Amino acid sequence: MTLFKGAAVVTSTVLMVACGGGDSGSGNTPSPPQETGLLTVAISDAPMDDVEMVWLSLNELVMTDEHGLQHRYAVHNPNFDLLNFQGMNSHTLMSGLELPKGHYHNVHFTVHAGTGNQGSAVENAQGRHGLRVESGYLPMADFTVEAEQHHTHTLDVDLYRGMFQNSEEFEIRHIGINSVDNRHMGHVIGEMDPQWLADCETEFASKSLPGGLFTHLAYFYPDSVTDIAQMADSSVSRDDQRVLPIAVTPIFIDEHGDWHFVMGYLPEGNYRVGYSCLGHLDDPQTDDINNGEFVMYRDGGALTVDSGENGGHQNVHQCGNGHVGGGHGGH
Repeated sequence: MTLFKGAAVVTSTVLMVACGGGDSGSGNTPSPPQETGLLTVAISDAPMDDVEMVWLSLNELVMTDEHGLQHRYAVHNPNFDLLNFQGMNSHTLMSGLELPKGHYHNVHFTVHAGTGNQGSAVENAQGRHGLRVESGYLPMADFTVEAEQHHTHTLDVDLYRGMFQNSEEFEIRHIGINSVDNRHMGHVIGEMDPQWLADCETEFASKSLPGGLFTHLAYFYPDSVTDIAQMADSSVSRDDQRVLPIAVTPIFIDEHGDWHFVMGYLPEGNYRVGYSCLGHLDDPQTDDINNGEFVMYRDGGALTVDSGENGGHQNVHQCGNGHVGGGHGGH
């Protein structure tokens, strides 16, 4: 089983512009203009280790309205590399669609499964491999379009929790996919204490990757988690009392020697942050705390994500003493 060290948030801007109108046939009273609204959907990405490209080939946006009518729209810009769209960058999938006001459910993007030579694919040091998505689609949460309103949503694909490899085939599973209304989300910029990283690497030197490298990760949990003993690693299910993370993101060093992490598009609310240098030992399919060698090293404390007036507020969170310079050799 291959572990992917990175997280992706797919932000594709999908602009659905609706224009109303009526048919004034002979002898009939013209029907009133149809009330419509705007919808934007987005995909963004964080850098990944061990993977050079995650190429998605989409087909259609599909949704069902409140009257049971299914709507299908061809994706205008269907082929893109997730790894090119990091942080707050976005890739436009669709624009200019007419969409009547109302509630929509069973919303998803259909995906062309890949063989390695065509369709969706992953590239790593071993070459190019086929990529498929669970059930053939990327799911989105239900949403409501209001008349003359512009709604923006982000589809979040967390590859740390959701992408797996079996033999030569890669798969993105729905467990790592979420969507959020951008009016009610914020971004997190984390400042990491370099002493935490140094101490973790020293304590677990025997568990490093070849060359003495480590994979430093920040884990996000719901606010029901109040202690490090409640923090689980990434896994499909648990048979203990630990709580699964809702998001995972890599910690990186900048040109000034400071350590940071960035997590975009988190729904507003309260969370708790965990830290470990042993991300390379966290297989997303298994419980590596009880059945492996993974250890959650530090409790990064409580975090409140404020969306701001219109969503997208940048929240700064400090773990330990924050970034105080003097970065060291990590991965």
